[in-house]
Amino acid sequence: MTTSDSGPPRFPAGNGIAGAIDGDLEPCWQCGRSVAARAFFCHSCGAVQPPRPLDHFTRLGLEARFDIDLETLARQHAGFSRSLDPDRFAARGARQQANARAQSDALTEAFETLRDPVRRARYLLALTGATPPPGLEAAADEVAEDEEVAALARQLDAAQDVAAVDRLAAEVGQRIESCIKYLAIAFRNGQTDNAVRILARLERLEALCADARRRRAGLAPNTP
Repeated sequence: MTTSDSGPPRFPAGNGIAGAIDGDLEPCWQCGRSVAARAFFCHSCGAVQPPRPLDHFTRLGLEARFDIDLETLARQHAGFSRSLDPDRFAARGARQQANARAQSDALTEAFETLRDPVRRARYLLALTGATPPPGLEAAADEVAEDEEVAALARQLDAAQDVAAVDRLAAEVGQRIESCIKYLAIAFRNGQTDNAVRILARLERLEALCADARRRRAGLAPNTP
């Protein structure tokens, strides 16, 4: 991506990022020329385009997969957001500034969804058509009978000091990391049903981790 003070950022064609000029074409609202649906700016007149109905991965120039690189995700979001700062377009009129703000909001929504593993997994399942309900809720019923998760919940209920809660939170954190790894494998292998089950377990563990944080906040630290 290159930028200049005299014009909008330019993106090389065919590289799969959101500003590329390949792909489906839409008419520019200002000059009527054809513009790629993923483009932020008109390739002819440079006008800021309104956000098109793209999936979050395409909007941020990423491959649609669960095991994305979070540093790349953050870098894409930061770079695109800088180029679409509404303040840069104040002199271009209200419509272009509003388009820049809408583009920026769409980028942020995509970023917030994809950086969280639970939301990212849910979103990927939605893209594949395996949207809850009923799939995820049915799997959650199975997880409710998971003795390991139930045992961790009982340990949390019995924890009487910060150290005990911290030990439990560390155990839960390890299991969360394992779930994320297994989710990546399930998505990579196209095992949607398995991904649904793992996600249900991950959500239960995430909820338990949140309970541990709340319980810790309510306990006074140990004193010698």
